Amino acid sequence: MTVTTTPTETAQASDLFAQRCAEMGLALWNCDANGNITREPDAPAPLLPWLRSKEVRTRMQSAALAISAANDRQPARFMQGCWLTPLSTGRGVRREPFALVLTVEPGSVALIDLETTCAGTGLDPSAVRAGLMELASPNGSHSSRMVSLLRWMHADLTGNTRDSRTLGEFSEKLVQAYEEINLLFRLARFANSMHEPAHLMRTFCQQLQQILPFRWTAVRFMAESNGVPDLAGKLIVAGELPCDSALFESILAGLMDRWRSDNWTRMLEPRSSELAALVGSEIIIDPVTHDGRVVGAILAGNKQGDDPDLSSVETQFIDAAADFLGVFHENVARFTEQRALFLGTLQSLTASIDAKDPYTCGHSERVSLLATQMATAMGLSREQVEHFRIAGLVHDVGKIGVPEAVLCKTSRLTDEEFGLIKKHPEIGHHILKDISLMADELPGVLHHHERWDGRGYPHKLKGEEIPLIARVLALADTFDAMSSNRAYRSALPRAKVLAEINHCGGTQFDPSLVSAFVSLSYDEYDAMLARQRAAQAPDAPSPAAA
Repeated sequence: MTVTTTPTETAQASDLFAQRCAEMGLALWNCDANGNITREPDAPAPLLPWLRSKEVRTRMQSAALAISAANDRQPARFMQGCWLTPLSTGRGVRREPFALVLTVEPGSVALIDLETTCAGTGLDPSAVRAGLMELASPNGSHSSRMVSLLRWMHADLTGNTRDSRTLGEFSEKLVQAYEEINLLFRLARFANSMHEPAHLMRTFCQQLQQILPFRWTAVRFMAESNGVPDLAGKLIVAGELPCDSALFESILAGLMDRWRSDNWTRMLEPRSSELAALVGSEIIIDPVTHDGRVVGAILAGNKQGDDPDLSSVETQFIDAAADFLGVFHENVARFTEQRALFLGTLQSLTASIDAKDPYTCGHSERVSLLATQMATAMGLSREQVEHFRIAGLVHDVGKIGVPEAVLCKTSRLTDEEFGLIKKHPEIGHHILKDISLMADELPGVLHHHERWDGRGYPHKLKGEEIPLIARVLALADTFDAMSSNRAYRSALPRAKVLAEINHCGGTQFDPSLVSAFVSLSYDEYDAMLARQRAAQAPDAPSPAAA
């Protein structure tokens, strides 16, 4: 890798070199690449008026222009007894700034034409000659060594400045490489997390935008779900788009809809891409694939910083991130498929249990709906709400172990028969306890018949000893039991059901949950109950009105 010295670094080295020459009592001029003087000497003090006089400066400017034009870095005669030594790191390359150091031959000081150069300046030629004697080297070899020393010092200062910059750039790239590798590692962990894929994508985009030098990054998925409905058609952007986001999404959607294989350009340029022209910048875009099909794309644009050009390192990193997203999408799709199959099996199982008793048909689905609404009203996370929904579906799965004659009995149950009914929470817990995916739902299955006052079953828990999910299911289960027709009675009016729920707050139910539960909207519940009754018995009466 070739490392060049920037103009800023050259200026910094020149400033430091001039400072050192001044401390050594040497006369130094800085010149630009064309030989124009850009810095006057700061030393030696006794000679400064003479060195800065019009006559000397005119001669110095002429000498500098001649040295630049000749592209010669050998010492050049300035005037009788005085020499100018050019110093540059350009090694003979033209268009390089350079410095000039004045050296004086001791034996020639008396021959220097000071009368002419001091004329009209008010300077005493003898005083100037004395100052030049102090500046003169004692012999030629010393002068030669001084020139070599100055050249080495100048080259070292320039090189050190350049090396410091290179080291700084290397350190920055090392830090960025670490952050990129760390992000890929976290993304690999994402690939093993199946919950809330849209949230994970948003987090990924934000972290990607913080690491890479882009004003914005984005992930967009095809409108077809490809097994992940939560991501279908979604555009997730981190950072700030320099354009209307709706127009950006529209153009991007049209662009991606024409791509069906992983064979498209990774770089969009403003002169040939409507999307790149919209943001006024080159865009890196890489396909996210699943089973050989393009399911989405990852994008980054409007690069910021000192280097506006896109690098191969950045494109390779985006490509690696796209590969990880493809793995993540595939894992989520398979998980979604397996989860749907699993929940379908559970629903079939609970439906078959509910169907044992025509009066409880659809009970588990309705309890699931109410539990979901209650968890949402309580402000629980999307993942927690899902646990409440599934727990409602399976809360009565243990009834599969209760004799059908007991479940469907229309007359009063004996103590022995009621004892069999009371076993269904533990039977359900036993059935589901070895299914790892059901760990969060198990407390609801086992304890949904516990009471706030401790008189419930199977473990007579009371108060907050009862898991929250079970306290919510107890409300939903009781509400549905009172709101639907049973063999031993008809459905109660809504007002009476709500009054009973309020009355039992603090005894049967958690009083802190009752007010929120009775404030729910029951429109969806009533619609579900009506559909299920109609499917079961078209001539059955509609749900009890409030």
